[in-house]
Amino acid sequence: MITIGTGYAWNVIIAAGMGLQCTIAGINCGSVRSKFNVPHPDMGCGRFAAKLSDEDWATFNNVIRVHQNYVEQLPVAISAVLMSGLFYEKASVTLGLAYVASRIAYAYGYAKFGPKGRMVGAIGQYLSIVSMLSLCFYGSYKQLSN
Repeated sequence: MITIGTGYAWNVIIAAGMGLQCTIAGINCGSVRSKFNVPHPDMGCGRFAAKLSDEDWATFNNVIRVHQNYVEQLPVAISAVLMSGLFYEKASVTLGLAYVASRIAYAYGYAKFGPKGRMVGAIGQYLSIVSMLSLCFYGSYKQLSN
């Protein structure tokens, strides 16, 4: 039987923080779209982006990629922090915080230094997601073994 304790609220706060981070990344996309006059639906490969200089296109593309990568990972990250928190609240919160911090490093590194700049954050976020998913499987295994 899974019992949800009051500490689980921290897992929910971390999940909400992940959603907020993704929203902020989306707002940054809007800012860079305005700055370079690249409206929707151009994602960096359309007519408007084609008019940018190479340097401006790289800046635009890096900001867009930060958001797109977050959109790709957000369902797994939120699911992992919420599900692993059912079994291991504190470990899940710690790993969720590591994920959030890694996303900050990823976004900063990618926006400032391009694709190679994202690697520190990328490694951290993948390790934290894999760890949370491992806790999900292990917690489920232990629950089913009882």
